[in-house]
Amino acid sequence: MLSAREVRLTVSLLLGVIHAGVLLLAAARLGYAVGPGEYSLVGMGWRYGGLVVVAALPVWLALRYTLVAPVCALLVTTGYVLGMELSPPGPTFRDVAELERLSEPTGIMVVENGLYIVRYMINASVWTVGFVFLGLVEYVSRLGWDWLPSVPTPLQWVSIPASRQQATIIATAGGLLHAGVMMWFAVRLGVTATGGFELLLYLFSTLGMWLLAAVPLYLLVRHRLVSPATLLTVFVLLDVRAEFVASVDDPHAFYFGAWFVFLGVILVAAGVELGGRRLALLERVQSV
Repeated sequence: MLSAREVRLTVSLLLGVIHAGVLLLAAARLGYAVGPGEYSLVGMGWRYGGLVVVAALPVWLALRYTLVAPVCALLVTTGYVLGMELSPPGPTFRDVAELERLSEPTGIMVVENGLYIVRYMINASVWTVGFVFLGLVEYVSRLGWDWLPSVPTPLQWVSIPASRQQATIIATAGGLLHAGVMMWFAVRLGVTATGGFELLLYLFSTLGMWLLAAVPLYLLVRHRLVSPATLLTVFVLLDVRAEFVASVDDPHAFYFGAWFVFLGVILVAAGVELGGRRLALLERVQSV
């Protein structure tokens, strides 16, 4: 007989596989080349596995900790992707020769009003990071705010507010996760710098990606400041959502290269929340 942990894991993986299967079936019916023969073994594992994990993780968080925000975000995202693909006019395949007014077809196809499923599949790791951060924000909020339902089975190895050591470990791990995924995202999108400073750009921006996540996560679990981590989550999700539509102006290049702007916004939000909290505490003390 399966234990409760094994049941949760099995159900999560099963729903993740169903999620991947539905999207891949829809993509194949729309004419996208997403079959196993189109990718190497590693590429197939990355794409198919990404669609499984991006759904399985929010489901597991809901079953294990009753966190609903990641599942809701998953449903909205997947619904948006399928809705955009299946609603009129739908994807249109056009040869480059038609666009360039060439006399002979090139065999190179351009897809208009489509590729949402393909981009969702390729960028599933970035969506997963956003869902994880969203789950952590909900977890801390429900433990700290009395008007929200409490988490029935909180983590045993870390308390909220966390100790300095625990907060440092969580912030460091979250920062590394964010930095690694966002650096991969930048490489995949071809983010470059002029003047031969590409290596310097990636070193500077990867460190910035770590700071951009580590600082708000530390403030979240150590001081229960929710707004910085909430903004981080919004930044991540908006960044990856923008890639659904191909554009000359790449939003991720700005997010990756000008990370200090986003960090400044996060620190301002942290200061405002902390100031509001202390002002409310002062008013309560004076009323007594």
